[in-house]
Amino acid sequence: MSTLVARSKRFATPAEDLDSVHELLQEAWAASPELDDRDRMSVETAVAELVANVIQHAGGGGDVAFTLTVIVEDSRVEVTVSDSGVEVDVDLTGKRVMPDPLAESGRGLPLMQLLLDSVEYHRVEEMNHWTLIRTRGEHGGEHPDGAAVPVKRQLPSISISGVIDEMARQRALDELGIVDTPPEERFDRVTRLAQQLFGVESVAINMIDRDRQWSKSIVGPAAAEKPRVDSVCTVTIESDETLVVPDLTLDPRFARLADPSVLQFYAGHPLYAPGGERIGSFCIYDSHPRAFGEKEAAMLKDLAAWVQQELSVSQELSRAAEVQQGLLPQQLLSMPGWEIAGMCLPARAVGGDFYDWYPVGEGAAFTLADTMGKGIGSAIIAATVRAVLRSSARFGDVRGAVEAAAAALTADLDSAGLFVTLFHGRLDMDTGEMTFIDAGHGLTIVMRVDGSVERLKSTSPPLGIDAETEWMPQTVTLEPGETLIAMSDGVLDLYDGSLTSLDNVAALAMLAGSAEEIVQAMRTRARGVAPDDVTVMVIRRDA
Repeated sequence: MSTLVARSKRFATPAEDLDSVHELLQEAWAASPELDDRDRMSVETAVAELVANVIQHAGGGGDVAFTLTVIVEDSRVEVTVSDSGVEVDVDLTGKRVMPDPLAESGRGLPLMQLLLDSVEYHRVEEMNHWTLIRTRGEHGGEHPDGAAVPVKRQLPSISISGVIDEMARQRALDELGIVDTPPEERFDRVTRLAQQLFGVESVAINMIDRDRQWSKSIVGPAAAEKPRVDSVCTVTIESDETLVVPDLTLDPRFARLADPSVLQFYAGHPLYAPGGERIGSFCIYDSHPRAFGEKEAAMLKDLAAWVQQELSVSQELSRAAEVQQGLLPQQLLSMPGWEIAGMCLPARAVGGDFYDWYPVGEGAAFTLADTMGKGIGSAIIAATVRAVLRSSARFGDVRGAVEAAAAALTADLDSAGLFVTLFHGRLDMDTGEMTFIDAGHGLTIVMRVDGSVERLKSTSPPLGIDAETEWMPQTVTLEPGETLIAMSDGVLDLYDGSLTSLDNVAALAMLAGSAEEIVQAMRTRARGVAPDDVTVMVIRRDA
């Protein structure tokens, strides 16, 4: 049986740091003990020259990111280097002559061509792809430098198409937006069911992400993340067929991956991105070898189809999230003497919170709203509230805008069984006076210059509660050096969930030097732990 050793790694290192490149090559050589020393030295020399060329030309002599892939087969060694640098103007068709030994440049490509059977360059999708090929053990004498010169052959690249396919596969996975997201019940119910149906110890929904395997859902003792090189699922995504390995210890491809405590049996079916790219696997593991017949394989495929459907929903949610984020203010207001900042982090792909601002008269209008609930339904209501309030700017006052929004939304909110809490105000940038309506929100504070904190009270019910509500505006004035912070109730959940959490927000704000610093501090606290949508809007008047 032929053997194949493959190693790949992405580098983003300073130009002078090539130790990690050497380490990757040594790892490949260690796994290929029969490789001739002359082949090894020739490839190492050529790779050193190529990486130097990539750094100098594609990377402009500075920091450069590139992916190095080494493949060792029985018949040859192939190396691919892919980078996103500028396009290289190079002619590899003509005869190369080594320059004078004392020349400062020009030795790289001629030396590579002398040492190797083939040097290829392709520019695909704004990426440079270099492929070096050397036949093992067939040499045609020695170069003056002492390196063996191979017999010249026209060898097609076996990996350049694979590299391009891998780029498309990784891009499809990235666009799905599922990697490194929290667990979701819609996926977990499938893995739990599979564990019961097959009577196995571990079930996982695994995504193959660059150089690692990451689990969206997992039950049992299997690791939630591991290097890609140690993943059986990496092989699963090479084909459209279900991969079944009854006993890893008896299969030369996987014997090194067998673990008597976790993994001796494996069965997995590939999962796909919307474009058909294989991005992961739905798989089952067990610590004991076992048989797996056609009936079981059909069941596994059916469950994989269920997961596939949920992934399609994930893509729709990802697109919805892009749309929702696009509705948030993309530019800061031009308000001399004022700092404005905001953020919205939905607990799911999309959420029911939003903030907004836009110029009105001699100042600006500001809104922070929180729709009861999370997910698509709340997001649709939130987008509608935003659109109605923006279209109501013509009324010239906050009361007219909120009345218009309430009138337009009452029927929809009532039929959906939802309501919306809201802070909507208009700021006169010259006087610092904010005229606002708080519709059941009550989560806005003002940081005074004397160190005190004022909570702005809510005097009206949320939208959707009472169609006959009379919306009464209030006013508050921000003096130089004072800050207004409006937030959703998800911010309270970052602390103890009660209104005393407002004191924690105030303490955090006192340590910040700007409106943006307040927002970034809240973002840091919320990342990875927020159980609810977290939205913050900060308005600070310069001292």
